[in-house]
Amino acid sequence: MVKVYVTNSDIEFIDKHSLESFKASELTPEDKDRVKVLADKAIFVRKKLDTDVQYALNRKIRIFRNDKVKKIGTGKTD
Repeated sequence: MVKVYVTNSDIEFIDKHSLESFKASELTPEDKDRVKVLADKAIFVRKKLDTDVQYALNRKIRIFRNDKVKKIGTGKTD
C-alpha cells in the first residue's frame, strides 16, 4: 500500500470530478496543473486523445480521509 498526501483543495477537486471522466480543455489553467499532478500521483488516469487529454478517477485506489478527532477525556473515573 502506498500513501499519497493531497491538500484540501485537491480533495474538493477529486470529489467534484469523481463521478465521470472529463477533458483537459474543460478545465481552468490552475485545474489543468492540479490534475496533471494528481495524475502523476496515480489518483487520476489519463487517456491521450488526438487533440486533448481525457482524465478519469482511478477506480483502483481507496481514499481515506484523515480527519483529526480531539480527545476530550479518557472516560475513566478514579
